[in-house]
Amino acid sequence: MSKLNHDVLYEIFQNLQDLINMTCTNDPDNLNKMINYKEFLRSQFSCLLVNKNWCEVMIPFLWSNPFEYAYKTHIKSSLFKIIISHLSDNSIKLLKDENIIETNFQKLKLSFNYVRFCKYLNDIHYICTKRLLEEEVYKFFISECSSIKSLNSKMLLYYPILKYPGANISLSNLYELYSITYDQDFYYGLAQICKSIEKLHVVIDYEESPGVVKLIEMQTQIKYVFLDGYYECKKIIQALEKHVNLIIHLEMAQYTSSIHFLIPKLINLRYLKVVDYYYNCTLKKYVIYLNHHNLQVLDLHRISLDIAINIIKSTNGNLWKIRIGYTHQYYDKAKEYNQTIHKYCPNIKYVTVFLNEGGTLEELEKIFIKCQHLEAIYIYKKINYKYIDKFLNLLLESAPLTLCKIHICNISDCFSSNESLKLFLIDWGHHKGKKTLHLYSSDTGINRDIVHKYDIKDFWNYYISW
Repeated sequence: MSKLNHDVLYEIFQNLQDLINMTCTNDPDNLNKMINYKEFLRSQFSCLLVNKNWCEVMIPFLWSNPFEYAYKTHIKSSLFKIIISHLSDNSIKLLKDENIIETNFQKLKLSFNYVRFCKYLNDIHYICTKRLLEEEVYKFFISECSSIKSLNSKMLLYYPILKYPGANISLSNLYELYSITYDQDFYYGLAQICKSIEKLHVVIDYEESPGVVKLIEMQTQIKYVFLDGYYECKKIIQALEKHVNLIIHLEMAQYTSSIHFLIPKLINLRYLKVVDYYYNCTLKKYVIYLNHHNLQVLDLHRISLDIAINIIKSTNGNLWKIRIGYTHQYYDKAKEYNQTIHKYCPNIKYVTVFLNEGGTLEELEKIFIKCQHLEAIYIYKKINYKYIDKFLNLLLESAPLTLCKIHICNISDCFSSNESLKLFLIDWGHHKGKKTLHLYSSDTGINRDIVHKYDIKDFWNYYISW
């Protein structure tokens, strides 16, 4: 193995890295089932010590995103010294004259031009804390990096990076962009350099954004879109419509009416997250036209439950995660919603359910029977006290063997004492094949000794780890 040639080693590590990244993007909850990322990182470091050939192969991978752990003090100090040692003597002198680095600073003897391999600069602010230092470092990175994949938002706000030497090369393969600057000329300039952005974060701070529109129009591979801002900016939405066959991921931090016309056209969408702080009901009349057969993840906040029901009905059984945040007018739709889950979501793993209205418990039982891949349930609001005993019995008798995470708002109401909780956990453990149960709640009325004794992890974590 240690004698494999350079190209073969590179292909092996590249494919492994791509597999890790793909898993993080498509199904982050399954990452630990496949491989522990920290263990993977440690194994990469150990590869440096095999021989010179392995070391030369691994350096580009380790330095593709060196700032990911730069918040740790010991890593931050080492990275700072290495990066500063790359700078020219004139830059070092300037930084010393401005008292940004110590006057007795001596450049390290470097075995590689490490900066050349950097692709992700998002956390570089952990290393560079002063404007002049940042500017010198950014200039150097832009001139040396062969292919920057993601831009730090501070770079866009404070520095004319397109004017730095080498920008037309280092930014030509940009993968991810946070459009946070008001300077529309920047986007016009970037549109001439970069055509392959896949992840686009758009902050719509005012209605006219012609540079952003032009940049979107010039792209050929947009797949992931994150929209934020109160303004409509219909031109941005119209520009995104040119990519409807490619977009597989859409998140909206603020909901605007112009989005109505975009969502039904995203026929290949896999991930949809919508937040509507103003309960904009105009979306309702558009969901009947949805045809999202490929949708896998649905995350809705402040959206009426009937809209969620209609979206779920427009899918084709591929949904594995449904999360409902704060919603209104759910009382008369709770039973129908639970019913929709077991009818249209046979592959569901993580799901929000309702247990506070008549008929909801019966539909939950059908979910347990028909959804045999279920791993976690998030119970919205408090369980109706009339249903608590039946609910606990249902968990013990009918829950699929895969179920191991349950969020219960009123957990102290479910268990009248620590003793009753203990008995429930003992009964759970007696069922052959059931996984260790992880309970989640904002309720702190249960004794911690019970938590530790029965391995109930993250007991006071309000949210299930979605």
